Amino acid sequence: MTTVHIDTCPVCGNNKFTDKLKYKDYLASGEEFTILECDKCGFAFTQNFPSEDVIGRYYDAPEYVSHSDTQKGFINTLYHIVRKITLKSKSKLVIKNSGIAKGEILDIGTGTGYFLNRMKECGWTVTGIEKEESAREYAKDKFGMNFHESEHLFNITAESKNAVSMWHVLEHVEQLNETMSAIRRILKPDGTAIIALPNKKSADANCYKKYWAAYDVPRHLWHFSPEDFRTLAEKHGFSVIKMKPMYFDVFYISLLSEKNKKTILASLVGLIKGGFLFLQSLSGITKCSSVVYILKKN
Repeated sequence: MTTVHIDTCPVCGNNKFTDKLKYKDYLASGEEFTILECDKCGFAFTQNFPSEDVIGRYYDAPEYVSHSDTQKGFINTLYHIVRKITLKSKSKLVIKNSGIAKGEILDIGTGTGYFLNRMKECGWTVTGIEKEESAREYAKDKFGMNFHESEHLFNITAESKNAVSMWHVLEHVEQLNETMSAIRRILKPDGTAIIALPNKKSADANCYKKYWAAYDVPRHLWHFSPEDFRTLAEKHGFSVIKMKPMYFDVFYISLLSEKNKKTILASLVGLIKGGFLFLQSLSGITKCSSVVYILKKN
């Protein structure tokens, strides 16, 4: 298997790292991967992760709901219920922070197309990028929308989009710096980037540690905190003008984390513990399971 070995921190350029933890792929393969943390900036990454041309098999699981859209099981049923609520809040977030009612939006890693369909219903002109063929076909059949393959990102006209969004996608992208540079190039001068990421310093990450579902190796290549994502954004000529919590994520991640632990009555325990962790997250954005970053070009 072809793997990617990281010698230099993609955020700060440092070349000294510390082993953070060993983490098992609970979803697909059962393999174990090492997560390293940069000694200088604190950014963490999955070492020796599968390269882009072979990583597809690690997504090949019925439970991977963002690609399959499955409703099998309690956790995935809950995911669909929450998604109906969050789609509305996501579209409002884009409209409010872009400052316009209608415009052109690019969504990277658009999955089965629900978010872009919502934006289309709001009157926006939409462009989607999704690497998985099965997800693109689903979106075409369900919504009549044709999405592009990953390479299209680097062919989009400069300064052509009012907004670019990535909802829990940047952590999956092998070309981290190239993607951030492309987003800046594509955005209009007053454009807005909206990027949602798991927070490795959240209350639930601290609670679950090696069972924390949002490490999700080897699908998650990069592991961010608010501090080191801000460093990455500034490196690419962005300012983080706002951070917003994704409050529902702690419940979903707690359910999955309890499942990773093989807890008896994992769904019930996950919901209860998720409630306690949610209350902890109210103390500040740095405790939230996932954070939405609103970026503007400098």
